[in-house]
Amino acid sequence: MTEHEVVFHPHNRTITVEAGANLIRTAMDAGVHINASCGGAGVCGKCRVLIESGGVDGGITEKLSAEDLDKGYRLACQSIIRSNLVVRIPVESEVDASVLNKLAVPRKTARIGQVDFEALKEQGLFMPPVEKRYLELPPPATRTVCPTSPA
Repeated sequence: MTEHEVVFHPHNRTITVEAGANLIRTAMDAGVHINASCGGAGVCGKCRVLIESGGVDGGITEKLSAEDLDKGYRLACQSIIRSNLVVRIPVESEVDASVLNKLAVPRKTARIGQVDFEALKEQGLFMPPVEKRYLELPPPATRTVCPTSPA
């Protein structure tokens, strides 16, 4: 069978494969990452690559506009290698969304802690609008009613 040389830019990786090989599988074999969220079914459109020179069969779906096709874009998961190729992988096809999420600043979570209000009151940093005080009062005295005194 005929062999073809495939060069992946911007990585400058070159690999030799047999004619009829799948382009995304060839990229994987060359150690080049291309997003393919749909697992190669051609429905997500994330594996867009630019064919700078050479020829492929397929790689054309409704995910690519007529303008994209004229520029040379194809979906790597649906492209079959037919000649020597120079393929450019755009940044949006290379960067995985999970990597972008890792680059985000981690969210801060609230922590529950005990505040020593007594210490803050002693330092004059906390003045509560209401204070609870415990008072101990003597029991009420019994009062006897005199018949001569008005009730």
